[in-house]
Amino acid sequence: MTGKPFEVFLTGATGFLGHYMLAELLAHPHVRCRVLLRSPVSKSSARLTRLLGEIGLNLPSLIVEGRVAIVEGALPDSLRPADISGVDLILHAAGNTTFHANGSGEPAKTNIDGTRAILDAAASAGIPRFVFVSTAYVCGEQVGHQLEVFRPTIPQLRNDYEQSKWRAEQLVWDWGQRSGMATICRPSILFGDSRTGRASAMKGLYLVAKATEILARAMDDSREMDRHHISLRILGRSDATCNVVPIDWAARQIAEIALEPATESSVHHITNPDPPTHQEVKGWLEDYFDIAGGRFSDATWPLTDANHYEDLFYSLGNICLDYFRDGLTFESQCAAKLSPGRRLIDGSSFARCLKYAQATHWCRTPSGEKDIHPPSDSFDPTWYFEHFLPEAVPRSVVAKVEELTAIVQYTITGSIGGSWISRFDRGRLEETNAVPTTLKPEFEYRLSYEDLVDVVACRKPLQDVFFHGSAEMFGDVERALKMVPIIGEFLKEFPVNGKENPLMECRTGVAC
Repeated sequence: MTGKPFEVFLTGATGFLGHYMLAELLAHPHVRCRVLLRSPVSKSSARLTRLLGEIGLNLPSLIVEGRVAIVEGALPDSLRPADISGVDLILHAAGNTTFHANGSGEPAKTNIDGTRAILDAAASAGIPRFVFVSTAYVCGEQVGHQLEVFRPTIPQLRNDYEQSKWRAEQLVWDWGQRSGMATICRPSILFGDSRTGRASAMKGLYLVAKATEILARAMDDSREMDRHHISLRILGRSDATCNVVPIDWAARQIAEIALEPATESSVHHITNPDPPTHQEVKGWLEDYFDIAGGRFSDATWPLTDANHYEDLFYSLGNICLDYFRDGLTFESQCAAKLSPGRRLIDGSSFARCLKYAQATHWCRTPSGEKDIHPPSDSFDPTWYFEHFLPEAVPRSVVAKVEELTAIVQYTITGSIGGSWISRFDRGRLEETNAVPTTLKPEFEYRLSYEDLVDVVACRKPLQDVFFHGSAEMFGDVERALKMVPIIGEFLKEFPVNGKENPLMECRTGVAC
């Protein structure tokens, strides 16, 4: 491109894929980017500065040079046609990867309503081209070879995320028929940087790796099972494939597609032509974490006779299941350009990505970038552990678990914290004391104040915070794991709205 700069409006720039795409766009000297960032823009721009700095770009310098301009706003609520006026292209990469709908309205709010809002703004501003980042798994339950086409008939989809992306594709394709040129890019499962192993978020296959790590830690102190003979059924076919691609390669393909002149609306699969089999992924995980014993099975979840290791591995519902699905192949113009024999992901690159994830505590968000809930006048951990638990536990399912004899420590970190130790004897909560105390814990749960507020209100499953790396277990991990489902049942039975005053009455009628 020569002459007038080519201007791109980019959403999702602070995401796992988005900041890599921004870097790839800026590798073309005549490209300028307007970037949509959430309010407060000081916080979101600081995050983008950090992410770009990790891959060698200086955001403040790029702004001074006129290569990047920041637009403050959010989808679906606050985007004006004036924000995108005059751009040559919209690259819509903002998305929510929640697999199952929650009380916040996600993933539909971001993926469907957000896409509709920016398409409406694009039509009003007369933008000629719209590039949408979807997912290769809008094919749903289908098997076999998937063509690079838009299918107007909705398939049988596996989760709310896939459904939201399919409906967003429908909006984008319809816009292309009425208002401009639509390009849909469908990446498969995204993994770390092919060169460094770097990732900025723990999503996709990282959840399976995190589950494997937790199993491995449980084996460190296990008195019941040999770490190389773990009884675990992996629900899937060993010879099916896991279509995983490096984040940097996917970003480069999407940027090139976006910047190439287009004469018609189109669909592009950003997929791996030679993906690892499930057996390979299993072997790589077992080698890295020094465990073995899992076997593939054609059983379905939920297992009627699941052992507690299987309960642990699948405790996120369908998260792990969705990554050991039936084998698919994809038509892909991008993949066709790869050199024969070159594998995008192999055992060495996979291990490099796991090493980076562990070194960064599973890509945990720096504490200064977290969304902080209202401060201490909204929820008091001391009240919860020292008053609410002693009142509620004797009336709960916990009191019926006679095999529960343990001394447990809960450590809350972050804006409001503290540490408490509870002693259980055959399901009875005998005492709970703030640390320091003479009680010696056998294992410990450690999580942030923000996660505690979400967990006690049942906005986020306890298993979720452990799998996503925002909480940790210490001490006898196997015993800690066995207690997680019990705590989960208690939280469902006695939820507390952590955003309300702690002197309220909870929904179960326990006087708080």
